[in-house]
Amino acid sequence: MPKTITELHERKIAQMIRNWPAEHALDWNSVCIGAQGIMGWDNPPTRQALDKKIAVKVAYKNKKQHLKTEKQKLSDIPRPRSTLDAMKKISRLQAENDELKAELARMAEIANRLIYNATIAGLTRERLMAPLPTIREPQPRNVKIQ
Repeated sequence: MPKTITELHERKIAQMIRNWPAEHALDWNSVCIGAQGIMGWDNPPTRQALDKKIAVKVAYKNKKQHLKTEKQKLSDIPRPRSTLDAMKKISRLQAENDELKAELARMAEIANRLIYNATIAGLTRERLMAPLPTIREPQPRNVKIQ
């Protein structure tokens, strides 16, 4: 009696494909071997059998496209000329990140102080969170030039 791929198998295989690690190549042979473990079969299912399952096919196409766009994004990033250049850039970015974190902490402290003082003054949270009024620009007058 031929083995069938159940709906549960199909969902689990599609989930496996969606969670496929980017550092491993995604191809049908690898998917078939992974599916063998999910289904507990002695032999892996064929590529054609998996390709007939819509959820598996869509997950495979989407993951392939996602991996392709990620690879394209990485190839668009300029490469440093040397290890020293890369280390300098990393150091500069870490310093900038630390500065931004410190600035964010100062802003959070100011926001907390303003909220506390506003609450003490009797303003409600709804009043504090009300949207800013829109400023309407004056309409130009129709001036006739003679």
